[in-house]
Amino acid sequence: MNNTNLALQADIRPLERQDIAEATAVMKRAFDDDSRRHLNQETGGPPGYDTGEFLRKNGFNRAARSFKAVVDGSIAGVIIVFPGKDGNHYLGCMFTDPDRQRQGIGRALFGYVEPTFTGLSWKLDTPIFAKSNHKFYEQKCGFKKIGEQTAEDGMPCVIYAKEY
Repeated sequence: MNNTNLALQADIRPLERQDIAEATAVMKRAFDDDSRRHLNQETGGPPGYDTGEFLRKNGFNRAARSFKAVVDGSIAGVIIVFPGKDGNHYLGCMFTDPDRQRQGIGRALFGYVEPTFTGLSWKLDTPIFAKSNHKFYEQKCGFKKIGEQTAEDGMPCVIYAKEY
């Protein structure tokens, strides 16, 4: 299946509390896959990524808006954004099921939120080791690297921005 067809088949809907278990399972698979590929570790992700706590804390934060991509009746990916009242938005987290990566899910998710939350800019950070994330944000979404920082959990990250 090509990327365009899958992206058109992804149904983007608000993430709901009853989605936490299914979305957490997808998140765990996605972050553990990155850990295996890039860090040679079986598991790894931000605090609470494997218990649902990350989604409860961030996905349902009053300042956040969270969406799921549903493909063939199951969650294929999630995006959490923090829209800024000043038009400067923050992409807090995005992940796709490893079995569905490189099939247009990430583009469908960002392609949904970008025009929904119009404004001046978007920012995000992603682990420095996650080279496929860098390629995705730069080549598929139009972000530019603006710096590096260490996240709260001690993980070195790359900071990206997209300005209009």
